[in-house]
Amino acid sequence: MCERQRPGPSERQFSGTVAERWSTSVLMLDVLFFAALFFLPYAWLSEVRWWHIGWLRLSFSLSWKKTAVVLIVLLAARPGLRHWRLRRGAPARGLWEQSGWQKIALALISLYLFMAAFEGVLAVAGFKAELPPVIFQGLDEQGARSVEQTLPDPELLWRFEPGRMFQGIRINQLGFRDREANPAKAPGTRRVLCLGCSVTAQGLPGYPQYLHDRLQAAPPTPEHWEALNLGVHGYSALQGLRLFQRLGPQLKPDVVTVFFGWNDHWLATQPDRSRLAVRMGPWLGRLYHQLRGKRSFMFLSSILNPALRWRAGPGDRGLRVPPEEYRATLAQFIRAVRAAGAIPVLITAPRRGQSPELFKKSYAWSITEAEQIHDRYVEITRDVARQQNAALLDLAALFAGPECDGYFAPDGIHFDLYPKEEALHQTVPTSWQPGLNRVAAELQHTLQQVVSGDEWKNNLRRDSGVHSSPRG
Repeated sequence: MCERQRPGPSERQFSGTVAERWSTSVLMLDVLFFAALFFLPYAWLSEVRWWHIGWLRLSFSLSWKKTAVVLIVLLAARPGLRHWRLRRGAPARGLWEQSGWQKIALALISLYLFMAAFEGVLAVAGFKAELPPVIFQGLDEQGARSVEQTLPDPELLWRFEPGRMFQGIRINQLGFRDREANPAKAPGTRRVLCLGCSVTAQGLPGYPQYLHDRLQAAPPTPEHWEALNLGVHGYSALQGLRLFQRLGPQLKPDVVTVFFGWNDHWLATQPDRSRLAVRMGPWLGRLYHQLRGKRSFMFLSSILNPALRWRAGPGDRGLRVPPEEYRATLAQFIRAVRAAGAIPVLITAPRRGQSPELFKKSYAWSITEAEQIHDRYVEITRDVARQQNAALLDLAALFAGPECDGYFAPDGIHFDLYPKEEALHQTVPTSWQPGLNRVAAELQHTLQQVVSGDEWKNNLRRDSGVHSSPRG
């Protein structure tokens, strides 16, 4: 019998080199696979990502779909590579032969498949929730909305432009349709902030100016009193709350009047909650900005925050601030005002018959429905005032009689000369604006009740304790 010739030293060295090379190739294949596996979530969040290699003059993109294809190709190529090497008697080992790496891979693949299935089910069901946009360094205008004669603002959607004329009145440096006023409150002064929509912002001048004149002539207490108009056309209660959170600490009010309830129940393609931008830090903001477009994140956010609106389709329209959210917003408004050391006064919005102009603007489905839902929002305002033990000026009840019909503009929403304000372009006699003057008179009476109430006395004791406390 002939003995099989053993390989010489040079042949053994060559065989070992080939085995090592193929073992390294399998290892490199596994490294590429796991790199793509860990990269997949980033690609999913970032959508299409372009990479530029200038010195090679190459540009390529890595979307999550391309990354998934790479994973499948690498995983499919691995058995063929190992089988090819096994036929040559030199088994190749890589990361997949390690139990720890196997567990990591299987766990991540299972998670990715679950998320893909979940996203697919939500997509087939047509689920979508509108999440608020985010603003951070580099995305400062995200979520801003452009409205005629206003400036876009990502947190408020829009705001008045200081120095510009708006319906016959120049916008002051604070950004409101009012006289110029020093933001810093003078010592010994009591300040009233009047927040609201166009019903507060309107007038030649508006009711906050009439209130200011009345407080100057007959202050509720021996101190100096002033009133500032912070009304903005088109604002909902959510926008008003954001505005107060931005300016309240700076203006240091003693009383804040809250007069909303019209724009909140107008129809819109998106609710205000999903349009008002949220301010975040750069890293958290970028993560949220990427996640807010994912249906699974929308679903989880909707579960945690029922106020987020679910949309059934692109043509869906709903209320800008739905009833329960309006209720919660007013309650939050009251807490924010009290936290600022001021007393809140809620005001109900009176009405007359609604104008057909509402439906040309798609604000409501019908006159009957618009009137019914407005009355519901008025009742919510009353309920919140009772539940929160807050002062209430019930203009809807005070102006309900036919003797007040002359207070209203033709649209049944605003007062007096509202449609003619821009054309008049001047301050008019008080007798031309009986509705706005009556609002100011009722507010003055309400303030007299406020200063005799327990909340005012408690605030006085608190302020007295702060001023008399020793400085450490």
